[in-house]
Amino acid sequence: MRHRSPILSLAAVPVLALPVVALSVLALLGLALLGLARAAPTAGALPVIPAVQGHYLMGCGGCHGIQGRSGREVVPDLAGQVGYFLCTPEGRDYLVRLPNVAFANLSSEDLARMMNFVVFTFGGASVPANSRPYSTAEIAALRARPLRMADLHGYRDQVVRAVVQACPAAAGLHGYDVAQAARVGP
Repeated sequence: MRHRSPILSLAAVPVLALPVVALSVLALLGLALLGLARAAPTAGALPVIPAVQGHYLMGCGGCHGIQGRSGREVVPDLAGQVGYFLCTPEGRDYLVRLPNVAFANLSSEDLARMMNFVVFTFGGASVPANSRPYSTAEIAALRARPLRMADLHGYRDQVVRAVVQACPAAAGLHGYDVAQAARVGP
């Protein structure tokens, strides 16, 4: 007696049934893949970061921190403070004319978006009322005149003194300047 294999032979399937079987197999395979495709993102999904935040993280976040908080004795904190620079025209200009900002590998439009993100998001309550966002044209003009001085810390101290005079609540900005002066010494 001949042994029959439990595996279905194509010879045993009527010719008209082949399309139905093939479609059924493809449908089951498609449903299985669809189930896998839906399950995969939830298992290890990564957050989607807006482009403006990505620009900040790539160009600034390494030193100033992911949320604008850094070791303020070494690098100025941005969180809750950066908005104070908008208290004076010099402070506003200073933020963009800093070499790492002015020479950022971004278009002036993207840099304007990033600076507005930094100032208005991280600055929070430190942003003066009625402050206007940076425009693309303003950013282009400011980055064409980057700061080119040897003593950026000294210049920052002058800018901060004027900012504190205009907005006394900005006195905390001096923490970084005092730390820098202590590191350098008299």
